[in-house]
Amino acid sequence: MTSVDTRNPLFWMTSPGNTPKGERRDFYRPEETGWTDWLMPGTRYKLLYCNLVSGAFSILLQVDPNIEATSHWHVGNLQVYILEGGFHYYDGTVTIDGKTIEDKGTPHSFTVETAGTVHQPFSTETGCLMLAVFDGPIGGYTDDGTLAVMADARLHYYMARDNDAVHNTQLVDYSYGSTELQ
Repeated sequence: MTSVDTRNPLFWMTSPGNTPKGERRDFYRPEETGWTDWLMPGTRYKLLYCNLVSGAFSILLQVDPNIEATSHWHVGNLQVYILEGGFHYYDGTVTIDGKTIEDKGTPHSFTVETAGTVHQPFSTETGCLMLAVFDGPIGGYTDDGTLAVMADARLHYYMARDNDAVHNTQLVDYSYGSTELQ
């Protein structure tokens, strides 16, 4: 039997071939999936991508007008791209070099809510529709500061599954495709 030297960088630069397509769709339109109630009143989501191995997940999040979110903690980074409406933190302003300016998310705005952040966003009078890409869970607090929920990828998957809204979710759980290194 011939041994292969996997320590040689040229081994890893040789294509093993394309991954078989299988029976999974590569593209779908989110309107094909129903909304699932999210973690607080006036919010709902569509689970687009869910990695049960790494804990990352992506959702379309719809927030009704004038919703004050509960205080929450980002365990991982959250990337947000606003599609419609908007939201803000605190009073929606920031002071830079002594000058106070508006600092509100509007359509086509992008922000990163970094890991470790604890805050309380507010939706605008038009509400908000955003693409939210989570690197990890989000912890929700009660009004008295007690941790009420740790909403990870698995919880989002179970909530959407119980609402029959995961048939188009791009799911990574190592039950699809190869589980072995090639």
